[in-house]
Amino acid sequence: MKKISLIALASLFATNAYALDYTVDNWKFKLDADGMVGFLETRDDKPMFIDDWDIKATALYRLNQSQRIGAVYSIDAACVDDDEYVHDAFVLFEDRTVGRAEFGLTYSIARKMGLGLPDVGYLRINNKSILQDKLDLDKVLISDTTATTGHDALRLNLATISTEYGQYGISVAGPGGDFDFAIDTAAKFKQPFGKLKAAYSIALSYMDKPDGYEENSFTPPVTADWRGQVALGANLQYNSWVFGLSSRLIYDEKPIMKTADGLVLGTGVSYDFLQSSVSLNYIYSDTNLFTHHDEITGAEMEGDYLHTLIASFRYKYTEHTAIFMSGGITDTTPFFAVGIKTGF
Repeated sequence: MKKISLIALASLFATNAYALDYTVDNWKFKLDADGMVGFLETRDDKPMFIDDWDIKATALYRLNQSQRIGAVYSIDAACVDDDEYVHDAFVLFEDRTVGRAEFGLTYSIARKMGLGLPDVGYLRINNKSILQDKLDLDKVLISDTTATTGHDALRLNLATISTEYGQYGISVAGPGGDFDFAIDTAAKFKQPFGKLKAAYSIALSYMDKPDGYEENSFTPPVTADWRGQVALGANLQYNSWVFGLSSRLIYDEKPIMKTADGLVLGTGVSYDFLQSSVSLNYIYSDTNLFTHHDEITGAEMEGDYLHTLIASFRYKYTEHTAIFMSGGITDTTPFFAVGIKTGF
């Protein structure tokens, strides 16, 4: 075993937290926040403090009984770690009989409709994993299974209303990103009746001429003719059991330098009992799944693979506060996490 990592997490906000929600006339204002602080201990016996948090502010104005406009701004630890200070900054229009439109800086429909894995351990395994970042595994990996083209480009999202049967959407992005343009489409299908309830998602994404595009800290910048992605997800619920399957395939056409495309597969299960929940998840990442050669040097580019197994337990102390612990192994690196997450 290479190293044993211990993450001890403590509360960032008071345990009696509550949502900040204010309504006056046709206006509604809302502030949501949650967070954790703690430290990471590695084999060099030099503990490093870590934190995870997010803050979201929303303002909505009701035009009539079925329509409203608004604006959203959010920031979180993941984007600050990448020297960015905006996660979401967009305006929106909603019609409860038709759907929703968003314009600004935000993730695409492919990301927002994607179904991830049932996780109760607060390690953010469905979005820029804390675990993979803090363990510093020195590998190129695709850490999550939902398709993304980032949130740095001006983007238009259009989505139908979410019904008990499903939802559909399309996104178009252009100025501001490290690519010429991107088009994403997604659909979510539901089967809400009977003892076995199911939801399925599919997303297709095309990015034209990525130039130094970097998805997250686990992948090198991508420069290629184009990038295509396909993401599939399924969640099955039977009583207190939830089963999840999720996958993402990434293909880069004529990439330059080290490649970051490949395949990630994930599966998991969770079970709720009283105020507690447990989950078990397995994730496999394999980069450079396709045979690639550097377009400039002609050299063959090598990829990396990674197995991750995570078991988690959560006890919901109050509506907004939960105590949790997680353990598992990433290839030859075991880890253990414990802490409290709370917010309002």
